[in-house]
This record gives sequence, C-alpha cells and structure tokens, in this order.
Amino acid sequence: MAIAACVVYATYAYLRWRSQSFWGWDLGIFDQIVRDYAHFRAPDVTTKRHISATDMGMFAWADHFSPILVLLAPLYWIDNSAYNLLFAQAVLLSAAVVPIWIYTRRRLGLPAAYLVGGAYLVYWPLQSAAAFEFHEVAFAPLILATLIERVDAGKWRHAAIAAGLLLLVKEDMGLIIVMVGIWIMIKGQRRIGAYFAAAGAAVIGTVIWVVMPAVGGSSKRDWYYGQLGATFGQVAHKLLTHPSLMVTELVDPHVKLHTAFWLLAPLLFLSLRSWICILAIPQILERFFSEVHYHWEQPYQYNAYLAAILVLAAVDGAAKFNLAWLRTAWAATAFGVGLALIPAYPLWQLTDSATWTTVAPRVAQLHLLEMLPQGTDVLMEFPLDATADEWVHPISEDYTDVAPEWMLTQNVTAFQQKLDDNLTANGHPPASYAPYAVYDGWTLAKLDR
Repeated sequence: MAIAACVVYATYAYLRWRSQSFWGWDLGIFDQIVRDYAHFRAPDVTTKRHISATDMGMFAWADHFSPILVLLAPLYWIDNSAYNLLFAQAVLLSAAVVPIWIYTRRRLGLPAAYLVGGAYLVYWPLQSAAAFEFHEVAFAPLILATLIERVDAGKWRHAAIAAGLLLLVKEDMGLIIVMVGIWIMIKGQRRIGAYFAAAGAAVIGTVIWVVMPAVGGSSKRDWYYGQLGATFGQVAHKLLTHPSLMVTELVDPHVKLHTAFWLLAPLLFLSLRSWICILAIPQILERFFSEVHYHWEQPYQYNAYLAAILVLAAVDGAAKFNLAWLRTAWAATAFGVGLALIPAYPLWQLTDSATWTTVAPRVAQLHLLEMLPQGTDVLMEFPLDATADEWVHPISEDYTDVAPEWMLTQNVTAFQQKLDDNLTANGHPPASYAPYAVYDGWTLAKLDR
C-alpha cells in the first residue's frame, strides 16, 4: 500500500514540477537548505536575503528550526534536482501507513487495518501537502504515527526516539510532545508522561528563546497574533480579560469551522472519542488564532500535521464499539468516504490530460538556465520553480538591496523597471541588464556592470 501510494504521489508531484505548476517559493527555499547540507555548508537561504533589508532569516534555523532536513542531503549526491524533495515527500507521506496499519490491526483487526490504511492514503490533508510544494511537514505523519503506535504498545524507548525526531521537524513540535505526555499520564503512566511533557516544554523553550535568537532569528519571528497583542504576555492578558475571544477566534471567520469539519468528517467524527485527539490541540490553536488566512484553509500543507493524529484517534474511537462488525463497518465507510472525496482534491488532477503535458514556458526556462554554471544567482518572477543548479530568487514588491547577476523574464524592460523601483526606494543605485540569450519568448539577461 505504501509503495503504491508513493508511486501515485511521486508521479503527481513530478508532473506538476515538470509543468511549472508549483509556485516555487517554498520549494526554492527548501532546495537551497538541503543543497547546502549536501555540500557540507550551513543552510543559507539566499531567497530570503532579498525580501527585506532588515530580514534576519538568511540562516535557515533563524527562520524555522528543522534540522531533520539534513537527512535528505544524500539525495543530492545521487541526482542534482529539486525534485528530490518532492520524491522524498511522497515517500515519507506514504510510509506513515505502515505504523497506522500496525496500530489498527492491533486495535480493530486485519481487515480494518487495510481499510484504515487506504483511508489515510487518500485523506485530503496529504493531498494538500503534496500539492503545495515541499515542506518539513513531510516528516510529521510518519514520526507521529510511529510515536502514537509505540506509546500504545508500551515501548517507551522507541517512543522517546520518535519524540526526539519529531522535535527536529519544526520549532513548535515540542507542544505536541507536551500533549503526548499528558495523554500518557491519562493512560496511567504518570511518571513517564511527565518526562515526555517536561522534555517537550524544555526543548521548545530552548529552541525558540535561545537557539533561534542565537543564530539571528527572533522568538517572535513568525508572530501572527497582532490582533491579540504584540507579546506573549499581552496575548495572555487579553485572553484572560476577554475570555469570549477563546471561542470567537476559533470560529470566526467561518472558514475555520469549514476546515475543522472536513478534517473530521471523512473519519465520521470518531476522532473526538479518543484522548489521542488532544495531540492536535496545539496545531489547531496555533493556526486558528493566527491572523493569516492561509493558516485556516484547506489548500496548504498545515493540515498534514494533523493527519496521522486524527486517523489514529478515530481508530481508537472505533475500538470502543462493542460490536466487532461495527468497527469494520466504520473502517470501510471511512475508506469509502475518502475515495468519494478524491474528485474535490488535488489527486483528481491526474485524470486531466493537461496535467500530463509539459508547458512551453517551462521548457524555455530550463533551456536558458542550462546555459549557466552551478551556483548562479538568477532573478525570476512568480510563479517560478527551483531548477536544480541555480539559486532562483523571486522578485516581489519587497525586493530591496541586491541586483542578481542574471535575470530571466519575458519582458526585460518592465521587469528591470520594477527591480529599479525597489532598489532606488531603498537607497540603492538602479541596475542595468543586457540580453544574453533569447528562446521562445523568454530572455536571459546579464547584469551590465
């Protein structure tokens, strides 16, 4: 099942990557990070260096603490392509079905294990993650499913290893480990649960308030709670003095309820019958209290953090049914609902002939970029893709201080004017580019020094 799903997800990702259907921003960032690891360099994100003159996020850990990405570096020793990340994501997302199958077989029996495994593999949060480029979330379902299964089996050393790996995925994963500790205490292992909770709290505090500031970041670098306050203390004070916000921030705007409904509906809401669902609370609060709309919505990678948690919580909820046939019936229904929902989500694009066609702009861009040596700085406009050998930078209204050596665009004059406006607005001299090569309407221009 894992292999079959991996083939589907990897094929989908490859077709979209080949046809320039990805936005390119996130994929480019992670490509630069893992490429640096592969060359035994500190992860320096040159794309972010051009966003703002005051941006401190050039060193990857100053932006997000995801050292687990170093595990993907060997892929670049085999093939020098950003597609490595998309392939790895397909493998990791699909591999989580193994611990999910093991857990479900133990709790519901063998037939249900296959059905729940299928329900997980077609679960829309995985599809959304695969459709939105690459992110560190690719590691989360496999590690979380393993962690939950090992805790359920009482294998504490294995569970501790899984928890340690999860803490390397992102700086906020310590909150989930705290909830794992609380869940373990609810199960009756108070001392072990306290260890997990304390470790999670200690790590997240160290990472956010010590490690990230030490490498140029900030404990409030990704602060999306301005509507509640400018500091943690202000947020706590406002919530205590206006307790109704604890409800209104979770449900308004109503797209939050829409996302929550579709997270639970494919599993027939059985996740709510299990204490395992408390592991999802930190992610729900962190996202739904945010003032940024894409944290609430479905078509992004964030929901994949919850996939394994909610699926295994639903299995635990189904295990509480007294009748064995009812447990299997739930598993079959969940799988059926997942299949029925596929036309509404990204994998359905595989049925569209356009998905299998390489678009001309992508061919032209690759043709021109192949003329440049590795490590070259190239400025392109959205949408763009990381293309393997070059450092590709997007141009945006915030692009400020450095004119890259190369520019790839369909309109050099307009593109250069936009760049010059940004440069001069920030006290830098305008840049001048001369056409270097032209192919199928695209121009590769070189900085005229």
